[in-house]
Amino acid sequence: MHDEADDDLAEVICSLQAASVVAAAGCGKTEQIVKAAARGGGRRLILTHTHAGVDALRKRLKDNGVSTTLFAIDTIAGWCLRYGSSYPARSGLTITEPKGEQDWAAVYGSAIKLIASGAVSRVLRASYCGLFVDEYQDCGALQHNVIAALSSVLPVCVFGDPLQAIFDFNGQTPVDWKTEVFQRFPLVRTLSKPYRWHKHGNVEMADWLEKTRSALEAGEPLDFRQTPACVAWEWLPDQDGPRQGKVVGTCLSAMARDGNLVVIGDPINLAGRALIAKRLAKQGFSNIEPVECKSLYAAAKKLKSNSGSKRFDGTLDMLEQCMSGVGRSDFVKAVASRKAGGALGTAKFGSLIDIGLALQEGAGDDICLALIQGFSVRPTSYVFRREMLSAMQSALRMKIAGERSDLLDAIWQVQNRIRHAGRHIAYRSVGSTLLVKGLEFANAIVVHSPNMNRKDWYVALTRATHTLTILAPHKVFTPVA
Repeated sequence: MHDEADDDLAEVICSLQAASVVAAAGCGKTEQIVKAAARGGGRRLILTHTHAGVDALRKRLKDNGVSTTLFAIDTIAGWCLRYGSSYPARSGLTITEPKGEQDWAAVYGSAIKLIASGAVSRVLRASYCGLFVDEYQDCGALQHNVIAALSSVLPVCVFGDPLQAIFDFNGQTPVDWKTEVFQRFPLVRTLSKPYRWHKHGNVEMADWLEKTRSALEAGEPLDFRQTPACVAWEWLPDQDGPRQGKVVGTCLSAMARDGNLVVIGDPINLAGRALIAKRLAKQGFSNIEPVECKSLYAAAKKLKSNSGSKRFDGTLDMLEQCMSGVGRSDFVKAVASRKAGGALGTAKFGSLIDIGLALQEGAGDDICLALIQGFSVRPTSYVFRREMLSAMQSALRMKIAGERSDLLDAIWQVQNRIRHAGRHIAYRSVGSTLLVKGLEFANAIVVHSPNMNRKDWYVALTRATHTLTILAPHKVFTPVA
C-alpha cells in the first residue's frame, strides 16, 4: 500500500527547524526516518531509547542503501553519557558506569548543562546537520529536556505515538504531547495508514485496527462483537484456576497456526505471566523478562549472601523459578541420603547428587554453576525463564573467571551486555505490553487484565500480523484511561 500524501514528508521535515510526526503502529514511521536521512544535506544524528531500536534503525538504513556518512545512531542515554564523559569539566559528570535511576538522572543533567553552556555548539553543528528522535512517547521529563536543549543548536524532528506511551517511568512524569511536545516541536503530519498489515496481505486486520485506534483515542469501548475472521474473541473466566486453564488451552490450540506466537498478559503481574509460561514449558514457551529483572537480582542476593545449606536452598529456589521438572523434594532427600552414605535417587539424579552435597557443605561459585547447568540439561527439565537462567549462569562464569568480584555487579554487567547485543525472543513467548512493544509476531493472544489501560490495549492489539485472539470476560468493555 502506498500513500502519496507521505511522499513529500521527508522534504518537509528536513526543511524545518522544529517538527514532530505522529505515527500509528505499523504506519511507516521508520520508513520516513530512512527517507529523510537519505536526502543528505549532511550527517544526521538519530537517537532512540534502546539498543534494539538502534539495531533496527541501522538495519533499515542499510537495507535501503543509505550511506553511513549520512547518519549516526545512538541511544539518548548512550549519547548523553558519551558527551558528558568527554567534557567532564563543563558537564560536571563524574559517573562512568551509571547503574540506577539517580545515576542516569545525573547523566542527563550533565548533558543538559553541557549543551546549555554553549561549549559544544560548534562541535554539534560541525558533526550533524540535524537530529531525529524515534519513539518520542517513551521520553521522560529529563530526556525531553535533553532534546529541547539540543533543539537550540540543531534542527530537530521527533517521531512517536502518544497512544503507545506505556513506558514505566517509576514515578517520573512522562512527556506530555499537547503541552510540551507540540509546543516545542509543531505537528507536521500524522501517519495513519497501516502499511504493515497490507504488506502481509491482511487488509481486513488493517482496516479493523484503524477503526479500533479511533475508538481508543475517543475513549470509546472496545467492541469485539463484529470482527474480521483473523480477530477472535473468547470468553475468559474470572476465577484464577479456570482462567489459567482457558489461557493454556487457547495457547495449545494456537500452536497449530503458522508463524510465531506471543501471549500478552497482565502488565504488572510478572508471576502470573511466568506461571503461564511454566504451564506451557513443555511446548517451548518462554517468559520475556524485563532487562532489569528484579527476580534475577533477588536470586543473586541469596546466592551472594549465603553459603552452605542456605546457598543450596537459594539455588534450588532459583531453579524452580526458571524451570519445571526440578523434583526438588526428591533431590533434597537424595542429597540427605548421600550424606548419610545411602544411594537414594541415584537413578533419577546421577552425579547431580554429589554436586548438590558439595554445595550444601560450603562449595563455591563453580559448584553452584555446575548444579544450575546440570539441572538445565536434564531431559525432564523444561526451562521457561531462559533469559533469567542464562543471565545467572553468565554472571557466575564472570565471577569465577575473576572479571568481577561481586555477583550483583556481574549481573549488572551481563544485563548491560544484553542491552547492547539485543535479546533473543523465543518462537513462543509470554510477555507484557511493555516487553513486546516494537516487536512483531504472526499470532498474538491478548489476556484481559484490569491493569491494562487503553494505551496497553492499543500496543497489544497491534503486535500480530496474521491472527489475534482476545480473551476477555465481555465482548464490549471500556479500558481505563
